[in-house]
Amino acid sequence: MKKKEFEEFLYEICADCDCHGREPYCTLVEFIVSAHQSPRMIMQMKCVEKFKYEKHTDLNWSEAFQLWVDEGYAKTFGDLYSEEMRFRSLYKNVINQTQNRG
Repeated sequence: MKKKEFEEFLYEICADCDCHGREPYCTLVEFIVSAHQSPRMIMQMKCVEKFKYEKHTDLNWSEAFQLWVDEGYAKTFGDLYSEEMRFRSLYKNVINQTQNRG
């Protein structure tokens, strides 16, 4: 993924953070771009974050990641992920497909 595409990807997944993506400045996006993390890892982290705050607000990050793996969401994510997918669509599909398996 090219740097410009990567930045757009990050702004999309960070659209609901307090700085509202790119206006006026997003510290998280700047940090991630500088750290050169893979889009796949960032997308999965964002999915776990949304999962944690939607379903399991009482869990800490380690517990949320473990639950994400134990309940099969990580496997579904791996099956569905592609760089072309948008965050909201991927997250919705991961949640729906994992819950329909159970």
